[in-house]
Amino acid sequence: MNFKKILSFLLCPVLIFSLCACRGSDDDGKKRIAVIAKAVNSDFWHNVKNGVYSAATEYNVSVTFEGPENEEDYAAQNLMIENAVKDGVDAIVLSAIDYNKSVETVNSAVRAGVKVITIDSGLNSDMVSLFIGTDNIEAGKAAGKAAADGFANEAQINIGLVNYNADTDNGNQREQGFREYISGVPNARIVGSITADSNSESATKSAVKLLTDNPEINVLVGFNEWMTLGVGNAIKELSLSGKVLGIGFDTNVISVEMIETGEMDALIVQNPFAIGYLGVKNAAELISGENIGSGELYTDVTVVTKENLFDPDIQKMLFRFD
Repeated sequence: MNFKKILSFLLCPVLIFSLCACRGSDDDGKKRIAVIAKAVNSDFWHNVKNGVYSAATEYNVSVTFEGPENEEDYAAQNLMIENAVKDGVDAIVLSAIDYNKSVETVNSAVRAGVKVITIDSGLNSDMVSLFIGTDNIEAGKAAGKAAADGFANEAQINIGLVNYNADTDNGNQREQGFREYISGVPNARIVGSITADSNSESATKSAVKLLTDNPEINVLVGFNEWMTLGVGNAIKELSLSGKVLGIGFDTNVISVEMIETGEMDALIVQNPFAIGYLGVKNAAELISGENIGSGELYTDVTVVTKENLFDPDIQKMLFRFD
């Protein structure tokens, strides 16, 4: 046996060990989970992150938390998925920006041995192990009920909708649920809808345009945190508080203040901490070989209005402390 053969023989176990170590544990021996959000710059995602790190501590796993700069950049999100696979993570917890345009990237990750769970917003793939988040159809119906409850039975309800990325699963489902509920309200009709980028400036501009083009609107609905701010800002800018009912999703300090001052009348509030926590919890159990089931795991929503805003349980939910 010559020197080269001896060297190859000696190196072979090292190479095998290195390849095995690529996926499985970090330097502390912990399993690794990459959480890839739609974005990271809102109160909703800050609370998801808090849940992620709480579960990471409890289940003794290593996590990373990242997302694109805006909730439209599915290409950046796909690159994050690819990089996580290259880095050798055991699982990815993903909130998909686009229902279809990340399918092949995620399927490739699963074929490479990475478990994938979606949270908040789903993906058109049967290779995802579990979806965790709000039942967005029912949440949309809750928003529809809030719209109808704001008027007497005989009053005409003229509704405008402000939604975000048309290819995002949860936004589509919320609007679907809203439309389903409103279709059963005889005195209600949707007179206009508009799509905005997921930031308050775009949402405000779009909401102002919708109200200006359709002055008969007396209910304006936003379907995520940024759309909600746009709805409230537009109602304030056009001095329509008390004339246009504002309904939104999610919550932050500004939208809560808008409930107090009258620009917003109802907020459909999710449980982002639970969504992040359950995402990591189930991913940790999945990569440990436990049976976590399949399908959907839904978290609760709460309708917040001026009437219940100061209830102790509502205050705890709205103002979670790290």
